[in-house]
Amino acid sequence: MSRTPTRPVQVRLPEPVHEFLTGLARDRGESKTQIVTEALECLRQQMLERHMESGYRDLARAQGRQGEIVTAGLAASLPAILD
Repeated sequence: MSRTPTRPVQVRLPEPVHEFLTGLARDRGESKTQIVTEALECLRQQMLERHMESGYRDLARAQGRQGEIVTAGLAASLPAILD
């Protein structure tokens, strides 16, 4: 993990979530900060992918036949995102 300065924050977690976070940090030999940072980065990436997918779908609708090509390219290039 990079040595980016951190800022203390306080959040309330349900007990099972806290236990999972603590156990995962212990099992991986990482800090809870590292685990939460990684999880939030994954969420940020997932949100970006959904946003891009939405944009590509809008582009496809706007471009008709060419849009079908864009949609096919989208399906081939972006990972599946489960809701």
